[in-house]
Amino acid sequence: MRLPLLLLLPLIAAPLAAQEPPSNSELSRRIDLLSEELETLQFRQQPVAVESQFGLSPAASKVYASAEGISIGGYGEMLYQRYSNSAMANQWDFYRAILYVGYKFDERWVFNSEIEIEHVDQVALEMAYLDHLVCDSFNLRVGHVLVPMGWINEMHEPTTFWSANRPQVERLILPSTWHENAVGVFGEAGDFSYRSYLMTGFDASALGASLGTSGLRKARQSGSQAKAENLAWVGRLDWSGLDGLVVGGSGYFGKSDQSTVGAGPDFDTTLYELHAQYDWQALRLRGLWAAGEVEGATTLGNPGDEISGWYLEAGWDVFAGQERALTPFLRYSEYDLAADVAADRSSTIVTAGLAYQPIPQLVFKVDFQDQEHPGAAADTKVLEFSAGYIF
Repeated sequence: MRLPLLLLLPLIAAPLAAQEPPSNSELSRRIDLLSEELETLQFRQQPVAVESQFGLSPAASKVYASAEGISIGGYGEMLYQRYSNSAMANQWDFYRAILYVGYKFDERWVFNSEIEIEHVDQVALEMAYLDHLVCDSFNLRVGHVLVPMGWINEMHEPTTFWSANRPQVERLILPSTWHENAVGVFGEAGDFSYRSYLMTGFDASALGASLGTSGLRKARQSGSQAKAENLAWVGRLDWSGLDGLVVGGSGYFGKSDQSTVGAGPDFDTTLYELHAQYDWQALRLRGLWAAGEVEGATTLGNPGDEISGWYLEAGWDVFAGQERALTPFLRYSEYDLAADVAADRSSTIVTAGLAYQPIPQLVFKVDFQDQEHPGAAADTKVLEFSAGYIF
């Protein structure tokens, strides 16, 4: 974008004062040169990446495709929810407004960050890391990172999934969005890609008795003065050797006792997940299974130590092969937040919806959910609508 002439005049005036006034054509030439130079000093913006880089969403990957210097991106989404259950309040929320700020120092060193404003008035840092890019198969990362588990935790921009809100299985079991301080390696070799981090783990004292109601969400430390008495390891491996198919899995191992006393259970925590996606012409099939255990969680007041869940979804893009997309989809989900208890405590959610993208950077979604929860007198019906963007 060229700056207005008035802003350029002070830059030109000093050198002109000591010499003969230039001709109109010479003055115009100098203004053009200065404008072009200023353009190169401004943010070097790249269009949203067509494909993700290193497991990140398209807008989050922009810095890797940029020239040296600053890269700016972002995403946002608004969510409306209406419940049949009168005990649950209907809600219209500007859910998220995200700013990605990256800086490419050179071809080897890259900084990337994600700054989130959630529910209009809550600010959080979801990414802030440094990469040292050595080669395709081996690279180094240190900082505040997204934990590489499941489909949604790293790829959570609204254009990367069909439902108005993120799948409940991935929100409760894994639990998305999950980000921690870490150091590790990542890369791609042939048909395989991987990520492996040593990271701050869960905090069982913050988990309390919430495992049986909200999964592992409250145990996340999210990098803020994170307790590091016990660290954890997470690793992920994906294979894409057949056209349109991605198959992979990830695992997390650590102790969730972050106290300095050293008495009581260690709260050994494990998480596993397997995932697969197949794209064929207009059809996309996606599935995920996840399970976890916090040994000793019952001592905190939870009904059990184990949680598990899975979902399958299918969608068909009516406008396949075009820039726009219109995808009706169906998803079946099931999860249990006390999987080791004899009594059946599983919840099921059937979701049917429609996602419309007039251009790849915008999406409008509507879906209807039939939720069945243990002990509930009747199913809960939920109508959701969202509007999202990336840039």
